[in-house]
Amino acid sequence: MTKKVLIICGIVAGVAVIAAIVISIAVISSKKSSAATTSTTTAATVLAYWNFEGNGNDLYGVYNGTSNCGSCQYLTTGFYGGTYFYIPNTNNYMQVPASSYFNLNSRSFTFEAWVYFYSLSTDQPIFSQCTCTTCTSQCLFFLVRSSKLYMGFNFNDLSGLTTLYANNWYYVAFVYNYQTFQQIIYLDGVQDAIRSSVTTPYLGTNGSMYFGSLPNLISTYYYGVMDNAQLTTRAKSSTEILTDATLVFYYSFDQPNPYYDNGQNRLNATVTYLLSSTSGHVGQAIRFTSTSSYLQVCCFTGVGWPSSKSLTFAMWLYPSSISGGTLVYSTQGYQMLGLTNSGQIAAQIQEGSPVNTWQYIYGVFLVVNTWVHVACTFSVTNGFILYVNGVSQGAITGISTYYFNYNLQTIQIGGSYQGSVDEWYAYRRELSVAEILALASV
Repeated sequence: MTKKVLIICGIVAGVAVIAAIVISIAVISSKKSSAATTSTTTAATVLAYWNFEGNGNDLYGVYNGTSNCGSCQYLTTGFYGGTYFYIPNTNNYMQVPASSYFNLNSRSFTFEAWVYFYSLSTDQPIFSQCTCTTCTSQCLFFLVRSSKLYMGFNFNDLSGLTTLYANNWYYVAFVYNYQTFQQIIYLDGVQDAIRSSVTTPYLGTNGSMYFGSLPNLISTYYYGVMDNAQLTTRAKSSTEILTDATLVFYYSFDQPNPYYDNGQNRLNATVTYLLSSTSGHVGQAIRFTSTSSYLQVCCFTGVGWPSSKSLTFAMWLYPSSISGGTLVYSTQGYQMLGLTNSGQIAAQIQEGSPVNTWQYIYGVFLVVNTWVHVACTFSVTNGFILYVNGVSQGAITGISTYYFNYNLQTIQIGGSYQGSVDEWYAYRRELSVAEILALASV
């Protein structure tokens, strides 16, 4: 029996044990990072977070919003599942009242959100807070103008450089750094535009916050959907913005909530079966106590069918058995990481073009009861790569597209695998060699 057959048998065994939920996954792509000048030395303190799960409430209960429209809806499914906020253009928006005033006067701040536009033929206001619509630096706004991101304080503004298109999800962010006097726009985690010497900060002293409306654009409203918006009173760094835009989930598996996503998307495990907590490579880990053990996470946006979008999966393993097993599995039926029946780490991808065929990479043979770091990445530029302990085990280049999933879907870890797993990451971009090595050096 060949190794190819062995890993496919592992998939079949995993599916036989677990009735796969045919929902969907997506680890989707992003542009590569570019340098930015924003900097900070402290961890983020998110002061407001609107995940639009059936309402406009702030996750922390302070800056709750209400929908001011007859046609707005919270529809399934959002970018990572759940619900999103649908704003059907004219006279429709969400408002956080001035009685819950969010003070951004003369200080650093960062606003971020997932956005999807049905039309870009007119200005598309995303977020605003205004004290005076005709006064310089007293009306804060973030919108799309002439199909480009646009932010400012009123006559104290910055325009983005990249053209946006309707019917696409984008991760957008704007930063004002009070210490360095800079306005910065980010698109999908990458700096899109920067303006320095902004010596006059935002000077608003009161006012409601609006999602989908701008008070000085009386007849212009947002037409599209919005998800996972957040606002914090500090300037996030370029590294933080890139992580916010591209980290799908991160599980530390630490107590007291081992099945909670430690990333900003809060994709907590939806199904767990025959798992226990144990000591990990870092803190605690989860242990797969049976060949029937598994963990599922739902949901992610589809990467496309086929797709050319980049991705990364990474984790620490401590196998108690090396007789096969599933490590990363899309419940649409595609395994990407696993063990062969002889205990060899293996990665596979179904190439869509230029040739429709399965591609395989085989790494080292694992050792029972020994921690090992495993990762796989894909990009059109560098191909499909398998890493063990930060070292490449091989790469398959020349892949233009691949198949993994086409709509919202559950992703699963486990199915015949026995042992522990720790520090599980998924990204919608290809991590660099240095970044993979850093994860493997923890």
